[in-house]
Amino acid sequence: MNKRRPSLKDADLTSVFVLLMVLAVLGLFIVYPIGKMILMSFVKLDKPITLSNLTMYNFRRFISSSLYKRATLNSIQVSMAIVTFSVLLGLPLAFIISRIDIPGKNIISSFATLPMILPPFVGAYSWILLRGRNGLITRFAERTLGVTLPSIYGFRGITIAMSLCYYPLVFLMVQGALSVADPFLEESAEVMGAGFLRRLRTIVLPLVSPTIGAAAVTVFMRSIGGFGVPAILGGEYYVLPTLIFFQVAGYLNLNAACAISLVCIMFSIFALVLMNYITSRQKAITMTSTTREVKQITHPAAKFFGMLYVVLLLVISLAPHITVVIAAFSEVWAGTTLPTKMGLGNFHRVFTSSMSPLRNSLILALSATLLCALFGTLVAHTAVRGKTARGRWLIDTTVTIPFILPGMVVGVALLSAFINPPLFLAGTGAIIIISYFVRRMPYVFRSAVGALEGMDPMLEQASSIMGASWATTFRRITIPLIAPSIVASSMITFTTLIGELSSTMILYSARWKTVSVAIYEYLIEDLLGPACVLGSIVNVVVLVGMFVANKLLGQKIGSMFRSG
Repeated sequence: MNKRRPSLKDADLTSVFVLLMVLAVLGLFIVYPIGKMILMSFVKLDKPITLSNLTMYNFRRFISSSLYKRATLNSIQVSMAIVTFSVLLGLPLAFIISRIDIPGKNIISSFATLPMILPPFVGAYSWILLRGRNGLITRFAERTLGVTLPSIYGFRGITIAMSLCYYPLVFLMVQGALSVADPFLEESAEVMGAGFLRRLRTIVLPLVSPTIGAAAVTVFMRSIGGFGVPAILGGEYYVLPTLIFFQVAGYLNLNAACAISLVCIMFSIFALVLMNYITSRQKAITMTSTTREVKQITHPAAKFFGMLYVVLLLVISLAPHITVVIAAFSEVWAGTTLPTKMGLGNFHRVFTSSMSPLRNSLILALSATLLCALFGTLVAHTAVRGKTARGRWLIDTTVTIPFILPGMVVGVALLSAFINPPLFLAGTGAIIIISYFVRRMPYVFRSAVGALEGMDPMLEQASSIMGASWATTFRRITIPLIAPSIVASSMITFTTLIGELSSTMILYSARWKTVSVAIYEYLIEDLLGPACVLGSIVNVVVLVGMFVANKLLGQKIGSMFRSG
């Protein structure tokens, strides 16, 4: 007997309204801005968007302008270098944590994740204190070893700073793959007489190679859109995000910025397609039904050198953020290896004259977080409990698009969409909230989707059978069951928004200057102390938020920072 297809009359009017609201929000704040940005990239400055005005003028600059060509090549070059060093740093760490019997693995994993979570631009300037002309490491190398170290500015500095921020992505993804890999294969090879290096080369690396590839692509997507570190350490070394900012802030040429942004999108789309291909291979290689843990390496030499590598890596990667704290208390630190005067003067200056940016950041981040929690949960429920797989794919893709795009690109898209009436939002706090909302909603969305998929739908069905409306079921059954995931992902959203810089640099105004912009301006003006005070405050907020989220989400927290 054929089942009757559900009709609109069968649906709860509340659920229909929620679905329409979700589609309207996604269309207005994601689809429309990106579409408007694409159209503006094909139109010259100050020309209306008409069919007759469409031109490739803005894109010809990538062929005719040496600055454009250099910035594009620089972006590719530095991103590939960051990928290479991130893999070289993160891969051994993942193997050590998953295969060698060393103490304190949970603590090590927590500390190893910090460089990825803390705002990278906050610690970027610390590299100047450590590796600048009068930096601590530079002076030590010259006086003690007689070695003159190369400059930290440009390609080298960007690569070092961002590699030490992004290697945790490789670590988290590869360590996860190693933890679920079938130990029977390695044990069988060992029984057959294969040595450690042979097992590593023929079994372990092939098993996790798709994950390594996916991690490398994720790092590439992050680094190709990074703005804060290149802006501070780049000098004359332009990359695409700094070129976008140069066009908007320097020339007010939004059309050229849209064209550059579209090129960034092409890189991101290529990387995303490549990652989907790589991860599709992973499922066929590493899937296993075993739950046994792999045998740990207990040789004293392996434990010693493994622990030595871990300690050195953590010290080097966390050194910039430790330097930020020291610099916050330094009142005189100019031309010397170490501060010559310590005190609370920088804190007094910040708390008496720079509280407005901090207050703005709290207001904007909290507002965006509440929106993310509300709409992220509604969108997740619509996707998971929807009737068709095609509808879920469409919602998932639309929500994920801003997440994989560089922050500069999202800022340019929103500015191009809402710079003219009837929806004029440029320079307001609302456009910053929208930017934060569309970029961070995937955190709540992914967490809620996971929670809903792990929840038996019969509970909601039973509520509906008993006569409860969709709204009542959602409020009294669904929300209480998935609340821990929502709260944790909302905490992550809030903490990552406190130090958000890339999209904010495009959208902020004097009235809505945030703490990240204030830090950037302090650094540009060479006012290190106040910048490090604000940076320390941001780091503390991030650490507290991540601690709370980690207690609620546990090991799932790392997956929320992956693209795709």
